[in-house]
Amino acid sequence: MLDLTGCEFYSSFSLNVIRRLSQLEELYLPVLEHCIAVQPTETNDIFLVIKSLTRLRRLKLWVSPLHFPPDFDFPELEDYHIFIIRAWTVFHRIFNAARSLHINQEVFPYNAVSQLLGNLESLVVSGIKDEYLECLTNKTQQKVSVSMILRNLKQVTIKHCSNLKVVFQMEEVEENGAPLLSNLKILRLQSLPDLSCIWELPTQHVRLESLVELTIRECPALKSLFSLSLAQSLVLLEKLDIMYCDELKQIVAELEGDEGEISSTINSHNSLCFPKLAALDISFCRRLEYIFPTQHVSLESLVYLTILHCPRLKSLFSLSLVQSLVLLEELDIRYCDELKQIVTELEGDEGEISSAINSHTSLCFPKLTKLNILSCPRLKYIFPTSLASNGLQGLTLDIRGCPKLKQVFRVANDSMLQYQHS
Repeated sequence: MLDLTGCEFYSSFSLNVIRRLSQLEELYLPVLEHCIAVQPTETNDIFLVIKSLTRLRRLKLWVSPLHFPPDFDFPELEDYHIFIIRAWTVFHRIFNAARSLHINQEVFPYNAVSQLLGNLESLVVSGIKDEYLECLTNKTQQKVSVSMILRNLKQVTIKHCSNLKVVFQMEEVEENGAPLLSNLKILRLQSLPDLSCIWELPTQHVRLESLVELTIRECPALKSLFSLSLAQSLVLLEKLDIMYCDELKQIVAELEGDEGEISSTINSHNSLCFPKLAALDISFCRRLEYIFPTQHVSLESLVYLTILHCPRLKSLFSLSLVQSLVLLEELDIRYCDELKQIVTELEGDEGEISSAINSHTSLCFPKLTKLNILSCPRLKYIFPTSLASNGLQGLTLDIRGCPKLKQVFRVANDSMLQYQHS
């Protein structure tokens, strides 16, 4: 093993030494552009040295796309962390991945890294100008099976790719293979203005059973995140963060109708359960109409819920859903212009939302400590059903800018807590 990670005086002398280490299996190089004595020609020479190390199995390499030879092919490696990036200050944590690629250039270097894709665990990409990421689609002839790549990936981060339309795309999948994306734990998408679809895959072959964290930011063309079948596989999801998705109408949707509208799945037989979801944050989604399309949703682990600047949202929870919120500690709702009620049942025949006011059904929020509601001008009711008295202990209530609010909640002994405003 040779580790030069902290070596600032890397030079041609180092190259000559490395070249003689014919039995070398592990090589960890410094950020080449930061080394005091290194020259661009020497940066290119290191790739010739890597190619000559026939026993090399582990490699860590940081290099600028300006100095990356376009005809170079990495050898097959057991473990690797390879950074081909322009901005040295923007690094991403690798989250215990044994094999990672960080690419920041206009064209994805598919040929150069094709030998590495078969066991790739972590992929970070930014600045790509193509409509698809070549390693995540089978639209073109591939050297490595896209199915294999999707089954091994644990973390994917894609940012600032101005033309990207689809993230994961496959037209055909072998029937007997393991589910696609079943090992994916973290997915982060940001600043993708043309992204219209995340998963263009046969849903019967996809399982998101390992996904823990999903962050979607600044994807203005995206209309929904999951089909119902995909959402039902999210058994480990802990954090969902959505921000600045202007066209997003629904988090969970089924199929697109004849006229392109997404048909929601409101069906008592289709239940959703997110047993690990602890934090849900949705902000600046100006077309979002509702969060979950079905009445039968369980969020038994939800602790923090934040909804900001969603002006078309009319309600948050069905009665059955809100009854599962036994761990909810903080509820923060701001600038939701159309929000009328927090807890509702189904929409009535004429489009009015019928509230679930039932004196025999009481809610209990034993962990709720903060309830903040700001600038929801149409809000009339917060909890339209009775609230068990033990759900009030230690609650800090901050409600402002809600001129139509009539009632906060009714306590189970029929005493009323009214909201007064000037």
